[in-house]
Amino acid sequence: MFKELPDVKKRLTLISLLFALLVPSIKMAGGVTSSAGTPKKPVSEEGAAKPMVKISYLMSRKSGMTRQQFLDYWSNKHPAAGGEGSFEALGVKRYIQTHTLDIPEREAVVSVRTGLLPEFDGVAEIWIEQEYLEKEWPTQKVQDFIKKFYADELNFVDWSRSTILVSKELVYMP
Repeated sequence: MFKELPDVKKRLTLISLLFALLVPSIKMAGGVTSSAGTPKKPVSEEGAAKPMVKISYLMSRKSGMTRQQFLDYWSNKHPAAGGEGSFEALGVKRYIQTHTLDIPEREAVVSVRTGLLPEFDGVAEIWIEQEYLEKEWPTQKVQDFIKKFYADELNFVDWSRSTILVSKELVYMP
């Protein structure tokens, strides 16, 4: 069956099959869906230890850098830029780097959308307790750590083509 399909159609068919197989698994794993299979209202945060804030850094690399150079610097050098104890001083409870993939399937994701900004090279996400953010981030100690990270970011991030989101998550499907 797959031998007759062109490469792109093969991939889309495989992706569709995988999706069809995974959706029932997500439902059984505790996803909150309606009878039509669409997400319902967000799962309550009641019982959560403390309200969290997620800060997302949507970053584009400096001109003259390859994506691989950007990712290598970010992964291997930048986390240490603040110095010893910096993540603790900032109150970071979770840190994730999301690296952009250069894959043909991206076209299937973005093809129906027009006028998109150029894609970012990566997204850094940090989670901080809201109370800590409100009380500690305005202090000189925390601001000094932020300045250290920013000084290092100038080595690999083009902030004129990047942005930062300060947000809370609404979980529709845990």
